[in-house]
Amino acid sequence: MSKNTYLPNTDSDRVLWLNNFAAKFTPLAVTLGFVAADATAVTNDATMFAYLMGQVETFTTAKEQRVQYKNLIKDGPLGKPGGTLPAGPAVAAPPTIVAPGIFPRIAQMVQRIKNHPTYTEAIGADLGIIGAEQVLDDSTMKPELKLKIKGGQVVVHWVKGKADAVRIESNKGSGWQFLAVDSVPHYQDNTPITTGTWQYRAMYIIADELVGQMSDVVTINV
Repeated sequence: MSKNTYLPNTDSDRVLWLNNFAAKFTPLAVTLGFVAADATAVTNDATMFAYLMGQVETFTTAKEQRVQYKNLIKDGPLGKPGGTLPAGPAVAAPPTIVAPGIFPRIAQMVQRIKNHPTYTEAIGADLGIIGAEQVLDDSTMKPELKLKIKGGQVVVHWVKGKADAVRIESNKGSGWQFLAVDSVPHYQDNTPITTGTWQYRAMYIIADELVGQMSDVVTINV
């Protein structure tokens, strides 16, 4: 069974993940074929990323305070005291500056860790570098279609996800008919446009078999 990526999607979750990775990696570095300087570099990366995320939060809050004050001064209400101008945010001294590419560096390091002969699943779990198992329920898969007109043709937008393709049907006034099997989003319907209302629907395909549920019918006036 395939796995999801071990790395969280959001930057706030990546701060937590990277802090854990750095803390757990330091005592394991030599065992996994690295040197002390590698552990220091990972710690510096984690410290800098957390610092930068904190800076973003600090200055976002400062910006909002200034927007609110600006709006008060601009629009009133009349007679309401303005108070004092918001003070500038306190800025901590930066940590050791690191080169661009924290997470590409970490990805290379993770691959090196997993290739090392002393690596075990227990080490991977401790470092947080094993993704969760993917559970694919193909019985509930359902395409979401969106229609646009581009260059005088209807384009059917769809998201591939875990499917191999979609089977698209259209109804241009004479009932539902097979239109195409499309494996690369998005599909352009090259049927010459005539005035009317066109409808589309689709089902996902995995390993040459239709799976899941038929999409909702989407409609466009042409």
